[in-house]
Amino acid sequence: MVERRLINKIQRVMGYGMTCPLHIVADDGKDYILKTRIKTFDSNDEPFTSSKELFAEIFSYLYLNALNASYIPKFCLLEVNDETLSLAQKFANSQDEREKQAYENLKVSKGLNLGVEFIPNASKSLPPRNFTQEFKRLTIHYDARLMNTDRSTENPNILKDSNEKYWLIDFGLALDSLYLFDDLKSKTKMFSPNEIYFDKCCFRDYLFNEIERKNIKHLRSKVDKVALNNIIQNICKITHLFESQSQEKEYLAQIIAKREQSKRIFNA
Repeated sequence: MVERRLINKIQRVMGYGMTCPLHIVADDGKDYILKTRIKTFDSNDEPFTSSKELFAEIFSYLYLNALNASYIPKFCLLEVNDETLSLAQKFANSQDEREKQAYENLKVSKGLNLGVEFIPNASKSLPPRNFTQEFKRLTIHYDARLMNTDRSTENPNILKDSNEKYWLIDFGLALDSLYLFDDLKSKTKMFSPNEIYFDKCCFRDYLFNEIERKNIKHLRSKVDKVALNNIIQNICKITHLFESQSQEKEYLAQIIAKREQSKRIFNA
């Protein structure tokens, strides 16, 4: 079960990420990066709240945790409430656009959100030649299964801590940059047994070369279908992205389960 924590202090708005994540201190005394929902605008300039990014983040961390993944930080669920908004009030009228956006995001994010343990003194810009083959193998597998499109040479989303350990972060653009949700919700592209999104891959501008990914040794560890469904159900209770009786949750579990079983996901 994922721990739930309250927010005791807001340190700053981070200088990266479209969700304007916040560096906070929780009630366990630890520092976390808070990932929330996003207040944004539709094509008619009408405001709405996007939960897709939060769903993708929480799903990815829970999925990788179920695989006992070695390279992801610890995480928890952080509650945003009226007290949190009071702590963030200093950002409400800020001249800094990211601080103002972070405050607007908090206002539409009451309830549980994602907290990823803060890694101090971490370096984000890393040359791939330093990565071990095992780290490359696992990263490619994780991203392929999750359809994570947000890892490139320019923006690896990989941290190195003071002990020279690498950490994978930022899964807000997993599930095919969130376009997967459009297919699920439209109900116009039902996935047949032979069409499980194999053509959607994240390797076009990837950090590792084509030979490395096409000759990769298959990862045997999987998350069974029951556990996948439980993960999705639990996230839906947090994000309310899918209706309770929606079949779309089953389609998502089916897609991930099928991607676990085939090397075709590396052929795009």
